[in-house]
Amino acid sequence: MKKKLLSVVMASVVAGCVSSSENVPGPSGQAMQEVKCNGSPNGCFKKANAICKGPYQVIDSSSNSGGAIADVLPGPVTWYRMSFQCGKSDGRMPSFPFRGQQYTPPPVVVNQPSMPRTTTCNRFGNSVTCNSY
Repeated sequence: MKKKLLSVVMASVVAGCVSSSENVPGPSGQAMQEVKCNGSPNGCFKKANAICKGPYQVIDSSSNSGGAIADVLPGPVTWYRMSFQCGKSDGRMPSFPFRGQQYTPPPVVVNQPSMPRTTTCNRFGNSVTCNSY
């Protein structure tokens, strides 16, 4: 049973989205939930829609850098968080402001002087992609 539960949790994390199983009372007294996805905010929208089975009201949103599996330490992957309440929406879209530490790619270390190595990094929004040649 533990192996099955662990595989389900790992599959959902690798898929890019995690939702909190805890309903917390929001400012209006209505239950509030949170989803967290990596790579794109679209996963948050899809997960919130699936949880609510229809419309929802966005309460708060943010983004931060992290790794591909988790966002414990700053890394090259952008994670998106969104708090929401199921039910009628005012249509306000989340802005996902960046919070937390920025990811700084490590310096390039050339191990073999006879083989020069070049690393090019490109930033797109809050994501950094580096290629070494």
